[in-house]
Amino acid sequence: MKRLIYIIVCCFLVWGCKKENGKKPYDFALYFDSSDEWHYEWKIYEKPKKNNYNQSDLPYTIDLEPGTGIYLGDHRALYKTDSEKLMGTFFIENTGVTLFSGTQSGSFEGYLTVEGSYKKHFREFIVEDGTFEFLWTNAEVYGMQDTVLKGKWTMKWK
Repeated sequence: MKRLIYIIVCCFLVWGCKKENGKKPYDFALYFDSSDEWHYEWKIYEKPKKNNYNQSDLPYTIDLEPGTGIYLGDHRALYKTDSEKLMGTFFIENTGVTLFSGTQSGSFEGYLTVEGSYKKHFREFIVEDGTFEFLWTNAEVYGMQDTVLKGKWTMKWK
């Protein structure tokens, strides 16, 4: 009888852990109002990976206690609010040709601020209609002024 109980408990533990964060990459997509699209591939974690994160490396506005955020990798994190929103600010860059730069190519970098409501299905996070602002910090290189660009963002399993 005890063996049967142990087997049942083990089965529930295995079934409950089959969908873990970090197993599949997420597509983090930025859709600019200018019709540009930037896609990033990140694995997300609800807990910091050992020796990967130092709280002082995260943005000072985010004080991540267990269960209050998700980590995107490379010292990036999103804060989870009680109203089921994800928000965060971090530095990103992308190389390529963009419409907002007059179709010039190069390395575009700046600070990204995102906010969006998320749905959680088991351990999967989904953001379908978030908003973002991108503070383009190296626009002078392209003969333009630093500016704030806006758009929508999504985050889904690939």
